Amino acid sequence: MEEVFERPFLVRDLDIFGMQIPFSPVTLIIFTISSLIILRGLFQSSNATASHILLDKQQDAEKYKKEISNDLAKFAQYAQKYSTCPSGKNGSPPGSLGNFKGGEMVPPFDRAVFDTDNKVDEVIGPIQTQYGWHLILIQERLC
Repeated sequence: MEEVFERPFLVRDLDIFGMQIPFSPVTLIIFTISSLIILRGLFQSSNATASHILLDKQQDAEKYKKEISNDLAKFAQYAQKYSTCPSGKNGSPPGSLGNFKGGEMVPPFDRAVFDTDNKVDEVIGPIQTQYGWHLILIQERLC
């Protein structure tokens, strides 16, 4: 004799394109939370304004970071004098990358800029990317 299990009271079947899909309050909660996460990712974009100094050697980056010591004017001077990136010479101020969204920069750079542990108006780094070693100054970040 085959055992028949009784379905819980709140479980119902939805008929979608000829398929019977079980539906319950838990299903509704999971669907709602998933939808909110997806919509937040689509419509809420993180923006930042930052400058950087790109260097070939980690030792130089560490040395310059100590010398700059969160001085914004010194950061611009060092960017103009030492950065191997064109933004060091052509940026306004020197080293400026302007405003950009999360995901537009290479991943290690992006993670450093959008990490809320890294404070605005403080020099962070050195951060290594395929281009070299970066000292980064975040002027503004909207997450």
